[in-house]
Amino acid sequence: MNQKVGLICEGGGTKAAYTSGVLKAFLDQGIYFPYSVGISAGAENLLPYASRQPFRLEITGIEAGAQKDAVGIRPLFKEGGLFGIEATFRFLEERAPLDYDTFYKSETKLDIGVYNVDSGRVEYYDKSFLTKDQTLIKASCALLLLTKPYKFNHGLYMDAGLIDMIPIEQSIRQGNEKHIFISTKEEGYVRKPAPNWQIRLAKMRYRKFPHVARDLKIRHLNYEKQWDIIRQLEKEGKAIILRPSEDQGITRYTQDQDKLKGWFELGYKDTMDRLDMIKEFIK
Repeated sequence: MNQKVGLICEGGGTKAAYTSGVLKAFLDQGIYFPYSVGISAGAENLLPYASRQPFRLEITGIEAGAQKDAVGIRPLFKEGGLFGIEATFRFLEERAPLDYDTFYKSETKLDIGVYNVDSGRVEYYDKSFLTKDQTLIKASCALLLLTKPYKFNHGLYMDAGLIDMIPIEQSIRQGNEKHIFISTKEEGYVRKPAPNWQIRLAKMRYRKFPHVARDLKIRHLNYEKQWDIIRQLEKEGKAIILRPSEDQGITRYTQDQDKLKGWFELGYKDTMDRLDMIKEFIK
């Protein structure tokens, strides 16, 4: 494989079951990218990809999001947020423990993006920063207003999707000349500006950090900018976009296990349908 190919995964809550299906197809076909970078649930999915655990990808995509403490009122009372990050990672470790030995030795480099609440900047940490308490990946999944930030590396961190929803620029900075981008969004998706109530709530909750609300206000513009970069690279033959081929009504809050399984299987099928093109692209 070309050693300057980057694998890029965006977030999307339980919509990332699609990403799990794509990554399982890669593992089943023995496609191991030299570099990967993920945001939020995208980064969570890259853990079992780097550790070569297809079964954990199935658990991550299908079962973890469907368990009762993953989304809703229960995690709100137990963890203070609508997404049960602690419960989800406990569930994953019980059902399919991460193979840390393979993970650290894996030839696939992995960068995980997080938003530094103190500075208002996105920072990327490689897999050597992932300890067994998994604080780094939990911080990456800590969605603004929906969960609490995490203390990590002497700072306060949360989901980097406030700025870098698609970490394409990080892949470019790492010297990659080609990119495979896995999107959880269907064709025609347009990110709308954050509603005023969200911006007001961000100002209240993070009043000591005014840049949080400012970044939220222009988040949709950053997302479109990142898509522009991806589309231009695709035109130049330097990127492939893998995204759902159909709309199955899945949202970031979907917990129906049968629906998540169908979404996972769509990711797998879409990848297999384009397998020859992908193999030719990465040669």
